Amino acid sequence: MKKNVIIALLGLAFAGALSLAPEAQAGEGLFSRAYTTETTPEGHFEIEQLVRGRYERSFGTYNAYDFKTELEYGVTDNFQASIYLNAGTMDAHGAPDDDDPKGSQPGGFTRVNSYFQGISFEFIYRVLSPIKDGFGLAFYIEPEFDFQDIHNGLRYDRTMATEYRVLFQKNFMDDQLILVYNLVFENEFIRFQGEEQWAGEFDWNNEIGLTYRFAPGFFAGLEARNHNEFGDFVNHEHSVYWAGPAFHYASQSWWGTLGVLMQVYGDPHGVDENGVDISGHNGNLFLRSHEKWEVTAKVGFPF
Repeated sequence: MKKNVIIALLGLAFAGALSLAPEAQAGEGLFSRAYTTETTPEGHFEIEQLVRGRYERSFGTYNAYDFKTELEYGVTDNFQASIYLNAGTMDAHGAPDDDDPKGSQPGGFTRVNSYFQGISFEFIYRVLSPIKDGFGLAFYIEPEFDFQDIHNGLRYDRTMATEYRVLFQKNFMDDQLILVYNLVFENEFIRFQGEEQWAGEFDWNNEIGLTYRFAPGFFAGLEARNHNEFGDFVNHEHSVYWAGPAFHYASQSWWGTLGVLMQVYGDPHGVDENGVDISGHNGNLFLRSHEKWEVTAKVGFPF
């Protein structure tokens, strides 16, 4: 994992050195997870590519990569529409998982595959601008159709989900310091291939980020994420917390972001009801179906 982080940092630094950098532009992703309230200007497009690596569960080996390719369009200055094509790779050997039948056993599951994960549509409507109104407020909805589970690589049968976000943003010090918070809800209707029954899932997440522009076009900050999952929409299954740094660079023609999140707490933790170790040697972490490390690199090209 350290090797992946070093390569990503060097690549971002090299690319950033190619041109002089202005202040952040509308529509940029300042963080790996949290969204700002800025939208793509009316009549403009943006192509964005995300690569996310997820590493380390409580036992066995687990390495997964998510790839998201997005095309954004500014319908108006306050309304943005996007389409995502999502893919992934899985390299797991003797690892735990919530939904794979073998993942709930001490020996874990093994799977090596690559897949087209799904397609999703994103709509963001901004009500208030942090620049014009002093405080940013926007609403986000993302319907998605998934064909593969990113946590274990199992194939779905017509699984659907909808993610909702309320986005908040406050700028300080003449827009040099930016604070964002996202309140996130997601409903999922899941059916794995070969199963007859649908399963329901409700996720409630909190994402917060604080970043500082220390030079023209260069930002450095911190980001934190909390994920809470409820089976059948009401039964609490687990809560997980991550935190880590986020770095952002912007020029007139492109921008890039690198974020590293480390799990700092999970509930439950230790040994579960099946005698399976869900924390490994990592203390109070939940590593049965979520990872200790998450490294995200994003790049966007507005036009």
